[in-house]
Amino acid sequence: MFEDIKAVGFDLDGTFLNTHVDYKRIDRADKDACLRQNIPFDELVFTTIKRTRAPIKKWLIDHGRGDEFEQVTKEIDAELTATELEYIDEAKPFPGNLECIDILKSKGLKVGLLTRGSTLYGNKALTMMGVRDKFDAVIGRDSIDYDDAKPSPKAMYHFANVLGVEPKEILYLGDNVTDYYSARDAGTYFVGVLSGGMDKEGWLKEDPEMITVQNAGDIVHML
Repeated sequence: MFEDIKAVGFDLDGTFLNTHVDYKRIDRADKDACLRQNIPFDELVFTTIKRTRAPIKKWLIDHGRGDEFEQVTKEIDAELTATELEYIDEAKPFPGNLECIDILKSKGLKVGLLTRGSTLYGNKALTMMGVRDKFDAVIGRDSIDYDDAKPSPKAMYHFANVLGVEPKEILYLGDNVTDYYSARDAGTYFVGVLSGGMDKEGWLKEDPEMITVQNAGDIVHML
């Protein structure tokens, strides 16, 4: 089924690890930063599934404050990372996920993590699990321009480049549509997991031919 793959990639939260993240705090990080900087957040127009920062930048430039964008971005990033790390000690692996890494490596496959979390968060989480040194790449939202993070396919292109493979040679596992859209639009194989935010019915609504597994580690039985 996936005979031509050279790498397996994982999303982090809800896919590789069962984590506790305050997503309400995550969701308001950009709004809170804008309000502190007197940027009328509610007047900005966002058109993507995950809010980008382009509308913030445009408003600042249009109002002669373009030089403030870097500081606003730093504030948002600091809040996001602090939120991700807040409960990191509660992270735990889903059954079979840690064990699958050695199996994948024994098959000659590269292994990587691609997350919308920060690179610091990804590295700390994998280090806590004792598997960081087994991963060939850990790519967070700060590895590239924020607006190019998942669900953009640019995130997957960058991930492939760091792994040293083509996007079509990656099998990526994720638990929500941002993972799926990034993989799909980059021409990457995708398998939906049921351990996070989507059930089988939800995945099949996205794609009637969607392949799913309960936990990401179950993928070893398909390779």
